[in-house]
Parts: sequence; structure tokens; C-alpha cells
Amino acid sequence: MNLALIGCGQMGRGHARAAHDLGFPVVAFCDLHREAATQARDEYGCGYVTTDPGRILRDEEIDLVIIATHHDAHHPLALAAAQAGKHILLEKPMCLTVSQAVEVAEAVDKAGVKMAINCKFRIAPTVQKAKHLIPHPRISHGQLAMGDSSQGRSAWIWDKDDGGGLLISTAVHTVDLLSYLMGCKAEQVYAEGRLFGTAKTTMETSDALAGTIRWDNGGVSTLISTDQGFNPMVSKWFHEIWDGERSAVFSAHTSRVDFGGCEIAYLDVRELPEDEQRRASMLLNLIDAIREETRPLCDQWEGVQTVAICNALEAAARTGRPQRVWR
Repeated sequence: MNLALIGCGQMGRGHARAAHDLGFPVVAFCDLHREAATQARDEYGCGYVTTDPGRILRDEEIDLVIIATHHDAHHPLALAAAQAGKHILLEKPMCLTVSQAVEVAEAVDKAGVKMAINCKFRIAPTVQKAKHLIPHPRISHGQLAMGDSSQGRSAWIWDKDDGGGLLISTAVHTVDLLSYLMGCKAEQVYAEGRLFGTAKTTMETSDALAGTIRWDNGGVSTLISTDQGFNPMVSKWFHEIWDGERSAVFSAHTSRVDFGGCEIAYLDVRELPEDEQRRASMLLNLIDAIREETRPLCDQWEGVQTVAICNALEAAARTGRPQRVWR
């Protein structure tokens, strides 16, 4: 299977490195900055370098495209890749708006290709174990708590038309994990949000948001999305679930889960064999889905729901009113 990479920044190079380690080297690299594509090719792959995504999409030898660009480019590139008949691993968020995400999902369905969104928490061994032991949570909590994202290489996420703000850019991982653990569709959300950072240009979004999600199975979730500082007690990412008898607490970037009322006390990914850790990969999950004609762990319609929840949370914080979630 021949892989190509569009977007050779930090995330793209990470995908190229992971693909190389799994035995699927990338054979074509594309970036608006040719030197970035060349560097990624020289470090982690082989084949050609281009600044034109169209060259990759026209290349009949390419089977799967990894898209790791800034968020505003996800919609046009994923749409074009599906129409070109390429399987797609798309970085989160799937798109900036639910209407864009639906358009991409419909194009993927029409083309008959496979798409996976890189919401990587789903495939963590800790999450898979919790999903098995606590399949029907009643209540859950998720949070992103990090340092000021308007500084350094992350500043672009605060451009309204580029990154879209903190929730859709980064806390989307938390939203997606809650969706996966709760195992159903979201019905309604509510949120309060504030923008404290004066250097952030996306003035319609929040850098401190607290929200709630009501699910159609009767469950509820709480959510915190903030870049007002790290919490050393729980790490950047922190999640909890309960089902009335059992509980699970995820910490250390989901590398560890501690259980209550279950057959095991905890699972720590760092104690697993290195090969088992490396194979917890959304890319490998997508390749298996292509070969076995199965559904990727986070397919295009899962991606649509996550974007829809994020859009609804932002609308609730902006208007002060509960919002129904697109479905």
C-alpha cells in the first residue's frame, strides 16, 4: 500500500515517522513549503516531493493520503481526495464546521473509500479496556487544561478561518473521547465561555469554556476546555466515567487508567511491550479496515458528530442558550 502525506509540519512529520516505524513508508510528500516536504522525505520516507496536492491526488500509484495541514484546508483537500478515490487519514478536527464535515462524509460514502479521523484517544489500550469493562456509562467528564496556546507554533489555531479556536482545534480530542465512551449520539449541549487572551484573534470563541452534553441514552457529560494553565495533578488531558457501579479515571495523556469496582485496578500503557504500544495506531486501524472491509474506529460520520458537538458548544457559549446538536 502506497502512502502520501499532505502537510509536512510537526503533525505531518509525526505521521510519517509512525508510518515508517509500522513498515508503511510514505512515498510522496506535499507541503506549500517545499523545504518542509523535502526534510520529511529525507527523514522518514522516499519518493518525490511536491508543492501541488493535485499531483498526489492524480497519482494512480497512491492508495492512501494522510492530510495533516492547517484546519481550514481539511475540507477542500479531503473532498478532493475522496473524489480522486483515495483512502484518507485526516487529522483532527475533521473540518471547522458541521456543514463542511457532512459534505466530506457524503463524498467518502459516494466514492466507496475508507476515511479515519485521527482522534487517537479512541485506540489507546486504556480506552479500549475501559470500553470493554464499562460499556454503558451514565455520566462522564473530560477536560483539556494547557498553557497559553496563543504563543509560539500553536498561535495559528486562534485565527478564525485557519485554526478555529481552542475547542475545535485541541479539545476536540476530549469531545470525541466522551462521544466514544458514551457510545451514542449527542442531543443537546450548554456552555459558558470567556475569552481572556487579548492576543487571540478568534473573538467569537472561548479560551475558557465549561459545558455539558446530554446524550440520547439519558447519559450526561461535563466538559472543560481551557488554556489558562496546566494542572499538575491530572495532566493536560483528564477524563472520568461512571456507570453506577464501576468507574474509570484516565490520566497521563490517557496512558493510564485507574478502575473502581472492576476486575483490574489499573492499566498503564507504558508497562506494555513496545510493539503493542506502537500498534495502537489510527493509521494501522485504517489500513486494517481497508484490507478487511471493516469500519475504521473513527470514521467520517463519527467525525461529523464530534464537529457538530464542538460547533454547538461554541454556539451555546456565544448565545447563552442550550443548543440542539446536528444529527
